[in-house]
Amino acid sequence: MLFGRQLFTQFNKEQNVELNKEIYIHVGPPKTGTSAVQKWLSSNQSFLKKQGVFYPSHSVDANGVSSGNVKSVYDIDENKQLCLNKVRLTNLIDTFHKSEYSILLLSSEFFFREMDEFKLHIPNAKFIAYIRNPLETKESSYNQSVKRHFQVKKINVVRRKQLPFMVRLVEFSEQFGEQDLVLRLYGERYFHHNNIVSDLLTVIGIELNVELPLVNNSYQFEAMEFKRWFNQFHLEDYQANVDRALQGYLEGCGQYSLIPQKQYIDDLIYYASMLEKYTTKLGASHLGPLITDMKTASPNPYVAQELTDSDFLSVCQYLQKTLGLDYYLLTQDIKLLSPIQNPHFHNLFVKSCNRKYRYIHLLLVGRSYLRRLVKKSIKALSLKF
Repeated sequence: MLFGRQLFTQFNKEQNVELNKEIYIHVGPPKTGTSAVQKWLSSNQSFLKKQGVFYPSHSVDANGVSSGNVKSVYDIDENKQLCLNKVRLTNLIDTFHKSEYSILLLSSEFFFREMDEFKLHIPNAKFIAYIRNPLETKESSYNQSVKRHFQVKKINVVRRKQLPFMVRLVEFSEQFGEQDLVLRLYGERYFHHNNIVSDLLTVIGIELNVELPLVNNSYQFEAMEFKRWFNQFHLEDYQANVDRALQGYLEGCGQYSLIPQKQYIDDLIYYASMLEKYTTKLGASHLGPLITDMKTASPNPYVAQELTDSDFLSVCQYLQKTLGLDYYLLTQDIKLLSPIQNPHFHNLFVKSCNRKYRYIHLLLVGRSYLRRLVKKSIKALSLKF
């Protein structure tokens, strides 16, 4: 009888441990500050551990950007599609449940499309998603496509008939209910302590005023238009260095919109009405402040996607100062390529390089040649004697 009571007590303890465990999956969606969130979480695992939060490690690139925890539980198949690794997921959940951690936190915008699959395998998981002004998302996504995905076209300003991210959330809530969807507003004015990391930490019960550095910040207008021109050459070897350099270009126009002002205002009202319908379906009345602000917002000044020669050369001079000899090598590579767009800028770019870098390059090449020659001669002499 005593043994039975002990067994019952142990069972209750295990059940209580299980009940006290929570799993949160931050799913983005894209263009809602996931880079800043993941960089901070990855850099502060010791702090999170003290708070009882298990956040699996992942890499972060030189720009502070990552894919988050996606590789912790997903593989990429031969068709470059995400494929859930059920063994890794099971091991991750088992490790968490056997640990002293009370919260498992995962973050990746790639998880947004996989919420259904996660829900089937982790029924008690809660999903954190941020809702952003659709026009801000549109322009931010376009900026990102220029920065990282060789976009050469101008922005498509055609109005959407639906908001795909919201449609996805509504579909999820209709299938699984909205009780495990934690929807937050994206924007400094809505964030707890005016930053997204503090806001996300609040969701999992941690109060902390975080100071965030800029991560994956948008280009100035002139830098973006330069990069759009540069993308036509598809020089992957220079992509990361040029992108990183252009993020530091601070001259010119930083507050701008690529959508004409009247259209921007009309679209905001249109999307606000659409967002209102989605929030009703989601039972998310707390998203109301965003809808109200969209109906009365003033857009940033409109700029047409064109550069003057002086603006173009200003970016060239900045890149030359930042990249040094690599800029000379870049001009030489581009010199051999035929431009598809704006051959005038092609000529300006090639001629923009300071001659001193050509001489430095020749000097380095000559020095390298002499070193090889000396090594060859010493080797020949050693063999002879």
